[in-house]
Parts: sequence; structure tokens; C-alpha cells
Amino acid sequence: MLLVRGAVKAYDWGLVDGLARWSESTGEPQAELWFGVHPGGPSPLLDGNWRPTGEHLGDRFDVEAIPLLVKLLAAAKPLSVQVHPRRHVAADQYALQREDEPVIYTDPFEKTEMLIALEDFEAFAGWRAVDQSIAFLEAIEGTLLAVRSLRTGTLADAIRVLLELGTPERIASLPEAARVASLPDEQVAAYATVADLYPDDAGALLTPLLDYLRLAPGEAVYVPAGVPHSYIRGTGLEVMSSSDNVVRLGLTSKPVHVDHAIAALVPDLRPQVLRTSHGDLIWPIDSPFVVRVLRAGEEKILSGSYRIVLLIEGAASVESVNAETSLREGTAAVMDARDPDALVRADGLVAIIQSTER
Repeated sequence: MLLVRGAVKAYDWGLVDGLARWSESTGEPQAELWFGVHPGGPSPLLDGNWRPTGEHLGDRFDVEAIPLLVKLLAAAKPLSVQVHPRRHVAADQYALQREDEPVIYTDPFEKTEMLIALEDFEAFAGWRAVDQSIAFLEAIEGTLLAVRSLRTGTLADAIRVLLELGTPERIASLPEAARVASLPDEQVAAYATVADLYPDDAGALLTPLLDYLRLAPGEAVYVPAGVPHSYIRGTGLEVMSSSDNVVRLGLTSKPVHVDHAIAALVPDLRPQVLRTSHGDLIWPIDSPFVVRVLRAGEEKILSGSYRIVLLIEGAASVESVNAETSLREGTAAVMDARDPDALVRADGLVAIIQSTER
């Protein structure tokens, strides 16, 4: 059993000091806190007094032993419209990259993820019903070609056309078009946020194609690789396979790779929305992980798979025949498949994540 803290990622969409309660104050946007071995942000190891040892989790284990990446996320504004490639696409494209070219694929692995809301959380995830997208786009001047593509089922063509049509005037019309399409007020407000924050980003015009959802604390959305999404705002817990492959279509200052993103899409695949609450076992269909966010009490976690226990609020301890440790908020106990059974005791809010791939 090892004790770690998270590695802070300061992306521009993050909330200023949004993760400080689990790390430290920087006075800058804090977007993600990573718990894992991914080379983009391996977790620092701590000693029994919660002091850094100078090592990282990646110094002890590779991605095969630690197959999951866990994050705390604080979004102050919409993240990029993005898609994660499936395993065969990621592996093939990663192998084809040349050293003298910009990096698109950071690793050869699939990134399948789940976001569990720690507070009210808004997101675009998956495709909106086609008739709704058409009604929305018909309220935006000059989008007839995109509408025709949607009617004929040529989604890739619709995406390319909308990116060509993404002028500031059309982007500014998003909230009014949402009203004309009779979308609820909370969705109109979400599109107003997109228009205000990304007035010159052509990818904003893709958001009418995406479904909107709001999660209450404890509820989750599971996003398989191949499903487009853009988290809008809120604080949440992310659990994913250990990959940072992100191919973007818009709402970002980072590079956009339209052809790669379209190739990574799986149009018939849908996200799973899990209307749960804290304490429920969250195990999406075909997921490589299972999660319980425990408010209080005890939970036994069995040997034979990778396990991470992350303290979000309050107090918690983890005990096995070989070791015992107490956690501070923003620290986690990590156990690989060879470590023995462990007992988690919680008085607050603790996330228990286990790999389902043995």
C-alpha cells in the first residue's frame, strides 16, 4: 500500500484555486488533480506523515500495474468539444506519429471515463436527438447545408460544414436559437455561456449537435471512447483508463484536429447517465472500473485488482494485514493487485475505485 497526493494541472478552463482544498493555493486556474502513473502527471509519493518522499507513483509501477487514472476536476468554463479514440485507433495512430511532427496521441491507450458530480455539474455529452438538432440549427441563419447533412445521416459532413460556418454572428445567436427550438431555460443559459466565452471559436457551432445534461451530487455520466463531450461547469471526480488521448473539435486554445476527431467518433455509441447518490455502487456496462463514493461506514475491498482510495472530505483510514494508513483530504491509498484485502473506514466522503480488468 502506497500513499500519494495528486499532481495539479493548471489548464485555462479551471477554477481559480478550485482544487486548493485538496492541494495548495496558487492564485491561478486549477483544472485537474491527477492520481495515477500517467507520465503527463504522475502522483507524488508521501511518507507516513504526508510529506513528499521525492518519488512518484510511476517510479514504482507502470501502466499495466496501475491501469486507471483518477482525477478531481474543477471546471469554471466549458472544456473543449472532444472525443477519445478507441484502443485500436489510439495504438495505430500513436505508432504512426513521427518525432518531428506535433504530438496528437500522447499514448497508445484508450481513454474511457466517468464523471461523478461532487456538486451540481453541467455537461454536453453524446448526440442530441436529430430532430432537436435540426430545429436548433434551423433557427441559425445560413446553416441549411448542415441541416441537409443531418437529414441524410452524414454526420461528418455536418460537422465540417458547421466548422466552416462558425462565425461570431452565428455563435452569438446560439442562446436565442435555443429559445426558438423550445429548449429549457438551463440549456439556453448553457449556450449563452458558450457564446460569451468562445465568441470566435468555430467549434461553438457544434454544440447544438450535443445533448445536454445536469448531474446532482453523486450522479454520474459514463463516456466510452468514441463519444463526443464537453464538460460545462462544476466540480467532479473523474475515473478513467490510464490515458490522456484527447482529440479536439473546438472550444479550446489548444490544437484542433478535425479529421482525427471525426475518425475517432463512434456515432451509434451513447453515454450512460447513472442517476445514483453517494454510497451507491457505480458500475457502468462494459466499464473497466467500479466506484463507490462512501459517506460513512466501512467497506472491504478485495485483493486481485488495482484499488485506489481517495479522501475527498472528512476522515478515512485504510487497513490491511500488511499496512495501515490514515488519509488527509486530497491524499489517496494505492494498492496493486498483489496487495491483500483491505478495510476502508470513512467518516466524510471517500471514493473507492477498483479496476475490473484482472
